[in-house]
Amino acid sequence: MNNDEEDIFNFKDEASKQTNYHALIPKRREGIVILHLYDGVVSGRYDNGRFTGDEIHRLFEVTMTAKEKRTKYVKSYNKNRIIRLQKFFLSYDEETRTYSFQEYGLNFCETAKETLAGSFEPTEIQVICSSLKKLLNEALEYDEALKEWFEIHFKYYHPTLKKHIDYLDRQIDDSVSKLRKDTLAQNIKPLQLLENVSDDLKDVQKKNEDLRGAFNETNSISQLLTEIDTDNRELLDLIEEKVQFFEEIQRRLRGTDRRLDRIQPKIKQLFAAFRNPEYSAQTDRFIRFLLKYSTLKKASNDKQVVFPKEIPNVLLKFKRPRHIHFDRDRDLFPTRSKPRTTYEPDLEAEKENQAILDKAYADSESIENWVNLIFAELRQSKQLNLSEMYFRVLKDSTDFTIATKVFFNILDIGYDKEEYHIEIDKNKLVKQEGLILWNTILTEH
Repeated sequence: MNNDEEDIFNFKDEASKQTNYHALIPKRREGIVILHLYDGVVSGRYDNGRFTGDEIHRLFEVTMTAKEKRTKYVKSYNKNRIIRLQKFFLSYDEETRTYSFQEYGLNFCETAKETLAGSFEPTEIQVICSSLKKLLNEALEYDEALKEWFEIHFKYYHPTLKKHIDYLDRQIDDSVSKLRKDTLAQNIKPLQLLENVSDDLKDVQKKNEDLRGAFNETNSISQLLTEIDTDNRELLDLIEEKVQFFEEIQRRLRGTDRRLDRIQPKIKQLFAAFRNPEYSAQTDRFIRFLLKYSTLKKASNDKQVVFPKEIPNVLLKFKRPRHIHFDRDRDLFPTRSKPRTTYEPDLEAEKENQAILDKAYADSESIENWVNLIFAELRQSKQLNLSEMYFRVLKDSTDFTIATKVFFNILDIGYDKEEYHIEIDKNKLVKQEGLILWNTILTEH
């Protein structure tokens, strides 16, 4: 093996080395110290971004347990940690005897701060996509302008757009998790529980609006790109690459949208709980308590309800009704039963309805059989053209509804399960029987 082959850099091998790995990715205690030092630098607590070794030792001491402080000499115990941090995170100036951050350390902390802040700050996906779409519309007439859009404008916005897609995905994930947790909360008053869930739903609704806006904007850019008519090979390659990028974003957004759909059963479960006997019993006891211990207090020409001292007073204002309505207790005074009207069965209508039900059942069974057959073929070939399969089902069943339901059932399963991948080529059209479909390929990993 010659020297050139020996000098080839292998990222995986180099990063896997124990000394490099722990120097690149600090342990929890070292990481906490680095983050505190970074916070002190950006807040101006340290002059010129420089800090002493005593300050580092003080921060390490804060992370130590009482037992470690009693049994170990603090500075000696943390000396090796500081030496390890000097490889990539910190630099030491022998003249001033102070430390400062290396570029890697600053980038590490800035990335962590930006990533965590993304969970709390509103995303800018719509703003970014609106700017990209405006610039794209202005560049559509000339190939040189289009090339500039790809190589300058898109390249500039690309990393920021991906980061904000990540932020939105994480924000929705956090909101859904909080809503699930709140709906399952125990030992909490019903009113407080409803207030918590109401706030959670408002937050989820806002995130859902951001999601819809992101999907619409990315979809409109993707459509503009697919409508570009050019013979320039370089531009065609760039268009294909960027269309795939936006389709991947939309695939992620669809996955995020499915997580939002999964919270509906939790909401139904919550309100079902409010209707159960335990909540009813609590409500009944509360009403009886009010009736027993509340009093009427005369104030001028009106009367006020005075609740027991355990309940805050509420001022009730209402207009006195002109007519008094008495509600009859139907258990004590039931209405006289009316003679029931009997109807002759309509045999013809029953026969038609039975035929409709039979066809619906047969269609459902046919759809299930086609879906099972298609996935059986996919397991053998590992790849199927769903567009061609659609026309095959249509030809065999002669039923547009069955073919369409089979097609979309396959798409739903393909998008929902990770072992499948669906690729839709909007530039390649499949035409048969007077119908046109985008070329759709289903692959099994």
